[in-house]
Amino acid sequence: MEKLREIEFYLGTYPITLYQVVLIVLVLASIALAARLVLGTLLPKYYGRENISARNQSRTKRVIRLVFISLLLVAILRILDIDYTFFAGSIQDAPTDDGAPVWLTIRISTIVKILVAFIVANVLDLVAEEVLVQRFYTRSLGKQAPGAEQKELTNRFNILRPLMYTAALSFIANDTGLSRYYLYLVKNGEELTWSLTVGRVLLIGILFFLLKFLLRVTTTFVLSSYYRRSNIDTGSQFAIDRLLTYFVYVIGTLIVIQAAGFNLLVVWTGAAALLVGIGIGLQQTFNDLICGIIILFERSVKVGDVVELSGHQVGAVRKIGARTSIVETRDDIIIFVPNSKLIGENVTNWSQVERKARFRVGVGVAYGSDLEVVKEILLAVANEHSSVLKMPSPFVRFADFGSSSLDFEIIFWSRDFLRIEVVKSDLRFAIDKAFREKGVEIPFPQQDVWIRGNQTSPDL
Repeated sequence: MEKLREIEFYLGTYPITLYQVVLIVLVLASIALAARLVLGTLLPKYYGRENISARNQSRTKRVIRLVFISLLLVAILRILDIDYTFFAGSIQDAPTDDGAPVWLTIRISTIVKILVAFIVANVLDLVAEEVLVQRFYTRSLGKQAPGAEQKELTNRFNILRPLMYTAALSFIANDTGLSRYYLYLVKNGEELTWSLTVGRVLLIGILFFLLKFLLRVTTTFVLSSYYRRSNIDTGSQFAIDRLLTYFVYVIGTLIVIQAAGFNLLVVWTGAAALLVGIGIGLQQTFNDLICGIIILFERSVKVGDVVELSGHQVGAVRKIGARTSIVETRDDIIIFVPNSKLIGENVTNWSQVERKARFRVGVGVAYGSDLEVVKEILLAVANEHSSVLKMPSPFVRFADFGSSSLDFEIIFWSRDFLRIEVVKSDLRFAIDKAFREKGVEIPFPQQDVWIRGNQTSPDL
């Protein structure tokens, strides 16, 4: 080896030893062998097991080739000890008298590291786009992901790309010294009390994207599998996801504030006084916020429930937000209901106990009608309608002896809460038709008027 180090020749004006040439050849052979193993053996086997799109297959191969080329460039630069410096100097004076200035260095190796960092970010983005989504379907559902559902899940994990790019920028800033560059300073005389640097901004970005990514992984993969195994209804799923989101955002905000260099004790002290004033002016808003949390915990109203609000407005709950809930009425009109209205006022929840409710349709028949025929007609009409449940079975009630009719009610159960008025209308049409066919009369109100003539007074 020592003899190989002594044998030297020139490449242009740059001296190169035979030892360096041997190392470059060995590295080139190793990287070529590794690239052949990955691209020619491992990837085809993986593609055979997973449903990877043709576009992402070519993208994966291209990214992996760039990784190997970048590794080769880094190895050659290290072996030849070539690291030309493009820039090296101070870009910002020290924020204090005893501090060191911010020094920025950009070399050839820096550019290569930037290339490698962004290539690795692309590789990890591919992992999220293909591997995570496919593993979720194959392990939890036992099948390959359909195209539309796979695209929807993939879009949910686009958050990993900005996470990895921010991490790459943080690595580059630390390597070049740019992370110490001050964007904002707070001084108390000559003493630096707080500063916002490029490194802290990038760290805040990493924490934000990381928390958001972990939240999506938890709600999409972990909790969704638990929901399917436990047969948890949609409303409960929404409540759990929303409460977890609030919790993560609160914790994430505290972590970000801490990462920005603030003392949380000072923040809470100042925020307490501020929130007192805000709470007085926004009392109703805070009331709605607290009521929203109570609804999510109590689950007295859940997403998908059909509720009857004050004013006899009936609608389905589509979303329970932090301050307001969205209710879609029978007329397909969206109503934004403050959460305090769902807590502090009388609200009828037709879906609270079971996903069915009892309804009635009234009808009157003329005196003298065959009541057994009337009962048979009403039961037959109810049983023939598709929205009327067979269990519990509908029944007929003789409600009253009216002034001009015998009053009956057909009692039935249905799950079609939102369109129940349409179901009642269908039943009335069918009852009228059946009565006409059977000769049953539906009377209209009648009143006999007796007119008495004038009588002559006995005194006249």
